[in-house]
Amino acid sequence: MKAKNEQYRFGFLDVARVFAGILLFNAVASWWFTSSATWGYTGKWVDGRFIKYQLFGQHANFTSQELSLYNGSDPNLPIYIGIYGRVYDVTASRHIYGPKGPYSFFSGKDAARAFVTGCFQNQEEFTHDLRGLNPVEARADIKGWQDYYDGSHKYWLVGNVIHEPLTGEPPEPCEHRKFPH
Repeated sequence: MKAKNEQYRFGFLDVARVFAGILLFNAVASWWFTSSATWGYTGKWVDGRFIKYQLFGQHANFTSQELSLYNGSDPNLPIYIGIYGRVYDVTASRHIYGPKGPYSFFSGKDAARAFVTGCFQNQEEFTHDLRGLNPVEARADIKGWQDYYDGSHKYWLVGNVIHEPLTGEPPEPCEHRKFPH
């Protein structure tokens, strides 16, 4: 039994208990009001892979061949897309970018040209080669797509793709109509 004049200390364990209690109260209140422990938030900050990447990952440099491994065909690897040298993790939408998804043709490659032209029927369009396109329009479109992926609540930047210098003729112009127009 402690003497009446002995002081109590508020130690680390007490701080941890208070913090855990606040977190538990927050989770219970969130579940009560939103049926979710995160107040309905479903973005990348509750994705364990994103948290792990933020804590331990670092931006990587990929060759085109290395990037091709991240096309969704291996369920143990993330799915990456490239947009004019920038590589984004889009694994959160495996149903869209995975092997049977409607945008699987973007996965595992830098398809900047297809992002600009909107031409998805021609395999030659799935390249980073923007030669032959209006440079002002191409840069604006690329910036728009990069801004979209940078600001996404599901996707994040994981690195860059380092391309070999372009040689040969640029792809043939594609008859296209941008979407959305």
